[in-house]
Amino acid sequence: MNPLLLNDLVKFSFLLFLAAGASYGIHYGVFIYLNPGETLDLINFAYKFNIGITLLFTSTIILASEHLKEQLGFIFLISGFVKLAIFIYLIKTSDFSLEKSVFLHFFAPYVVCMIVEIFYIIKILNRTNFSNDS
Repeated sequence: MNPLLLNDLVKFSFLLFLAAGASYGIHYGVFIYLNPGETLDLINFAYKFNIGITLLFTSTIILASEHLKEQLGFIFLISGFVKLAIFIYLIKTSDFSLEKSVFLHFFAPYVVCMIVEIFYIIKILNRTNFSNDS
């Protein structure tokens, strides 16, 4: 395995956990302040799901970036739709209700994870040299 890819994977994982952890801390604090006694189940599920699926999909993209560099943008686009579809499926088959008033509980971790993911995909695409393809 290319050491540069392993380095990217470690940096991506660190940044993802740092950004999501900070976001969760703020989200948790605001939620507890505004809704004392309410359950955090949906927030916990949303953060676990988004961090896990982002780590899985983006790690795969990082590791496959040498071999699939022409398809990285397409793979990233498809992964975004797949993430949303899996999340909606899991919400529909569980006890959670996704109303407008609680949509932010999903949207906050989704946006944080997408920003970190986009940052790393752009970094990989900028480093890729398409002119030396044979």
